[in-house]
Amino acid sequence: MKKCLLAAVFCCFAMLLGAGAAQAADKPVKISTCWMDESPGFNIWYAKKMGWDKEEGLDINMLLFNSGPAQMEALPAREWVLGSTGVGGQLIGGIRYKIYAVAPIISEGEVHVLYLRPDSPAAKVKGYNPDYPNVYGSPETVKGMKILYTSQTTVHYMIGKWLKILGLNESDVTLVNMEQPSAVPAFEKGIGDAVCLWAPFTFIADSRDWVRAGSATDMDAITVSSIVGDKKWCDENPELVAKFLRVYMRASDMLREEGASPRIIKEYRQYMNEFAGIRMTDEEAKKDIEIHPRWTYAETVALLDDSKGESQADKWQNDVAGFFESIKRFSPAEIQKFKDAKINTDKFLKLVQPAAAPAK
Repeated sequence: MKKCLLAAVFCCFAMLLGAGAAQAADKPVKISTCWMDESPGFNIWYAKKMGWDKEEGLDINMLLFNSGPAQMEALPAREWVLGSTGVGGQLIGGIRYKIYAVAPIISEGEVHVLYLRPDSPAAKVKGYNPDYPNVYGSPETVKGMKILYTSQTTVHYMIGKWLKILGLNESDVTLVNMEQPSAVPAFEKGIGDAVCLWAPFTFIADSRDWVRAGSATDMDAITVSSIVGDKKWCDENPELVAKFLRVYMRASDMLREEGASPRIIKEYRQYMNEFAGIRMTDEEAKKDIEIHPRWTYAETVALLDDSKGESQADKWQNDVAGFFESIKRFSPAEIQKFKDAKINTDKFLKLVQPAAAPAK
């Protein structure tokens, strides 16, 4: 009788252990990720709302940063292991930290815009350089300007391109560094002669009737937002990187299929309000979605293809690196270190099996 009782107890204990192990195995893996107050983060915010991260066995946490350099400063403490950053974060990450750029996700050609005051003499000169017919300003009207910008970011690169187009350099103007949320109210209060912004702050500028001196596309200053990751963590967890990319691209596919529908606009406004702390109108949300077109899986793979030499993703990054070297923001040794790091890789992307058209 005692043997039967002991056997029964042992069986129950074994079943409980088995259930506990199964439950632990099914528990989603927590992944901390970095984002800025802009469009790329919508993919993961929406995916979390839909439970798509849980379907991949992930529990994704989203952290908000003001800029790419700020994101990179948090990397040594492992505050995040994956996320989206712009050209500034990619450059600093490649020079000072060990990162991968695992997937270019969005072209920023129409995301960044340089603005002038309506009464600025520069706003009355268009096409001074015939190679850039849509760019405003001239050497005489721009020299001596005070320009608001965010240092070591895409807008910094864009200002450099603008000055070069006009035959000027940074020593001909005064650059005032500030984070994007501060630049708009500062310009409103009369500080500065020009300001360079990224969306969604560009929508506030447009509503104020400030004059567009040109977009990144107008100035041939194309950059991209990319998914980046801590190199050591990615190498140790390639399947988790692939799962994360699959979640992200599932949302990209959904956006490409549905576009800026009334339903998506509502979701997007909620994301911007709750995560980024930015209130948008329906029209602003629609425009922000439209100027941030997502690439397909095949397009992303093609951008990383280096079988015939430098990939398109490499070229974009190296153009920016060359600019910052030319203005002595980084030394030749630092830029060479960035190029030697070869942060772009498609090895994680190749582990991703593109998902079928997702349920909404």
